[in-house]
Amino acid sequence: LSIGEFVATCVFIYIYISSSLITIGIANLIAFLYLVFILIQGSMYWFYKYRLIVKREQPNPKAVKLLSNLRKLNMVIALAIIVTIPIIKSNYKDLLIAIGLVLFGIIEYINYYWYQLSYGASGFNIKILLDKGLQKSSIAKTIDKKS
Repeated sequence: LSIGEFVATCVFIYIYISSSLITIGIANLIAFLYLVFILIQGSMYWFYKYRLIVKREQPNPKAVKLLSNLRKLNMVIALAIIVTIPIIKSNYKDLLIAIGLVLFGIIEYINYYWYQLSYGASGFNIKILLDKGLQKSSIAKTIDKKS
């Protein structure tokens, strides 16, 4: 998962920079950087989790505190971006792209820090979700165990 998340982040960066469909404006750039920040956290967490499993160790309290602080910081950043992007938009295309990117970032934030949003082999199986309900994410379980 760690490598997959990191590669996906690199692909997103490449597409964002090289896409002729996206005119880089300050609003969508800030939203994109938020998304990348979240995706990198996910990649680092899964690498850390892999190391814990391999070494058969429990999470370090400092790492748990860092995750807890990042969960709070990510929310503050998201709220700041939501308030700021309508003000700093270059044009409506910039605003629409920024809204899409920040929504993607918030969905990933929820997926990493609160609730698992992917179920089944396909990534999203509505039947499993309806049968089991929302499950806590791996990071949420780690934070809640130590809190």
